[in-house]
Amino acid sequence: METILIPTDFSPHSLHAMKFAVRMLANATDVKLIFFHATETHIHPRVPTNLYKDALQFDLSSNWERLKEFTQRMLTHLGMEKPPFEIDWVVKHGEFLRNVLDTIDEQKVDLVVIGKSTTTGLGRFFYGSESAELLEKSPCAVLMYPAKSKKRTLAKISLASVTLELDSFFEDLVTFARISNAKIDIFHIHDAVTHVADFDTDGFLKRLQAKYKYEHIYLSFLAAGSDDTADNIEAYIATAQPDVMCVASYERPWYEKIFNSSITKTLAFEADIPLLVLKRTNTA
Repeated sequence: METILIPTDFSPHSLHAMKFAVRMLANATDVKLIFFHATETHIHPRVPTNLYKDALQFDLSSNWERLKEFTQRMLTHLGMEKPPFEIDWVVKHGEFLRNVLDTIDEQKVDLVVIGKSTTTGLGRFFYGSESAELLEKSPCAVLMYPAKSKKRTLAKISLASVTLELDSFFEDLVTFARISNAKIDIFHIHDAVTHVADFDTDGFLKRLQAKYKYEHIYLSFLAAGSDDTADNIEAYIATAQPDVMCVASYERPWYEKIFNSSITKTLAFEADIPLLVLKRTNTA
């Protein structure tokens, strides 16, 4: 069973992420969805121990009820009062990131789906926020769903590649794609001197399809039209229109370059395309 964790702070952008995840899992039966909230209600340390424990338990219980009601209203709104997947609710007291990471470990989470607010700048979001730390420290895949995104279905996932070396993370991508029977489009960015016509595309795809027992894998090539990687990604997205953009964690310097080199630009996928960050564990 796949276990998916959805943190929420009850904000609109986290609600958008919740809706996307539920729609994505509309027909999934072998999945467990855990809605998570970290409450940081301040309880004065000088409160007597017995009163502190009572106050803490009240805080956890009231927020658990709030979380359950919040998600049930969302499910009713989507017409999924009785979803096919299993649901659980987890509330912890304390710092968000530490509690999320602990829950990932305790619940053996396979994927985290988290909303991304547009209230912070792009640089601060990726490099200074708790969400940025989650991308960095999470041992499992993380799907970031932007507040501006209008994506409601998962039909096409685009994996950006500069090497075509698909390690263990690719199995996780296939598992993710199977949820909605989505198409995986690997797009390889190459320089102008690379002769892609000589590449055995059919053989490459047949090996992948056989290895992962998944037919909906495709490969396309994109000649770098600019030294700015962001421009090349924008060019791809403008024509391919993926539902989710995907990168692997070993590509960290690559997508770091995207944001650093184009920090003043509104990237197409930053504005309205969810970003899936997978984790590489070993070489396949």
